[in-house]
Parts: sequence; structure tokens; C-alpha cells
Amino acid sequence: MTGPPTAATEATILLDISGGVAVLTIQRLRRRNALHGPLWELLGQRIAQVAARCAPDGDVRSLILTGSGPHFCAGMDLMPDNPLVERILPAIMDGDEDAARSVILDLKAITRALADLPVPTIAAIEGVAAGGGYELALHCDMIIASHQSRVGLPEVRIGMVPDVGGTTMLTRRVGPARAALAITTGRMFDAPQAQKLGMVDLLCEPGTALDEARGLAADIALGGPVAVGAALATLRRVGELDLPAALAIETEAGVRALTSGEPREGTMAFAEKRAPCWDRAE
Repeated sequence: MTGPPTAATEATILLDISGGVAVLTIQRLRRRNALHGPLWELLGQRIAQVAARCAPDGDVRSLILTGSGPHFCAGMDLMPDNPLVERILPAIMDGDEDAARSVILDLKAITRALADLPVPTIAAIEGVAAGGGYELALHCDMIIASHQSRVGLPEVRIGMVPDVGGTTMLTRRVGPARAALAITTGRMFDAPQAQKLGMVDLLCEPGTALDEARGLAADIALGGPVAVGAALATLRRVGELDLPAALAIETEAGVRALTSGEPREGTMAFAEKRAPCWDRAE
């Protein structure tokens, strides 16, 4: 375990490395592990720690990303006490494109660092994986979800775009038509539906996602570190068009959405627990 023991109520990213497996656990139980500025920053630091120990030169052969308690991650925290909300307000309220682009690119650097780890990565999902939470899972090579979990990218329902890699990575995973179904409707999908659509790979019994992921990690450890790394690097490139260009297009889509006025109405409606009235965003 990295760092001192942590109270279960504290917002943190736990890192445990043992037996060649690194386990990153998002912990912010009181908000269903929703991500705020400090958690994003710490996640980036933890990913860098793992990267420094990856095979073939280090002892980490695989990484598992999961959430503490009953949920994986409810996505971006939209409450006012999230420092990222303050950073994005100039975009939402005043149409400041530079503010929007700065936040998106800062978060994208973290998700790309996850995707670029030279070892197989596995998302182990229990409960909800929504928005930015599911975007993190999409940057993993494999996704295991319990039968009772739900995943989705509901950003459009508050006038935003899945712009931290979600639009690009889901399209690469399931194809444009199925990605359009998920992203333009903003629906949350139960685990069996998600598996049929290719949004998750394996299903397991509730409460066992982490154990199932550890089983995959054990199988990965049976292969040669160089062989696994070389195969992984190859398969990540198969069918790839121009990932940086695709991600850049997605960034600009996020900027346009954030500065359109729609997020102002969408976040107000979210806070007031009502349906958005998009006419007010004009």
C-alpha cells in the first residue's frame, strides 16, 4: 500500500502493488466516488507511480482500476466545491473557449497516461460508472462489470460532450453507430445491455469484479513480460486511424458545447432536480 492507512470517508486514490498487480482504487464514498480536482490530480500522480514500475524493466505486470464501496465512479463532481467547476465557469457563463480547452486538455493528459501504460489495464466495475468515470474505464484495455452495474455517458443531458476521451474511445470500442446510440441519447445501460453493445467485456456476480480482474491479471502474468508488452502495443495500434487527431476533434467538440450556454442551463437543472429547458441556453 502506498501512503499511510486512509479513513474510508477520505477522498483519495489508493494504490496497492503486490504480486505484479497494481490496483488503483477511487475512493470518495460520500459522493459515489465522483471526481473533483484533487482526485484527478492524485490520479495522475498514481498513474505516474505505476508507470515507473511497469514491466519489462519493473515489477508491475498489469493494472486494475476500480472504485471503493458499491460504485465505480459517478463521473465528474458538479458541486460548487469542486475546484474544476470554478475553472470551467468562465466557459459556461461567458463562453471563454480558452478556459474550456485548458480544463479538457489537463484531464485528457491524465486519461492518456492511463491508456499509454505499457502493461494491460483492466477496469473492474461495480455499481455506477457514469460520465468521466466510464471514460476512465474506456481508457483501459479490458472492462469487467458486475451484473448489477450500469454504465453510460450522460453528458449531453446537461449540455456537455464526453470530451475526456469518451467520444473517441467508445467509438473505437463499439463503432460509430453504437457509440451514437450511447452518446446522443445519454442513456445509462445495465450490464447485460452494455455487454451486448460491446461497452463492457465480461460480466461477473455482484461484488466480485475486483476478484475477476485479479484472475485476469494472474493469467496475464503467465506470459512473458516482453511478449505481453509487444502484443499489447501492437493490438492498441490495430485499426487505429490517427488517435491524436481524433482526440483533438473531440476536444473542440467539448469546447463548443461548454461555451454554448447549454451547460449553464444543464447544471442549473441538475442542481434543481428538474429537466433542462434548452431554450434558455440560447
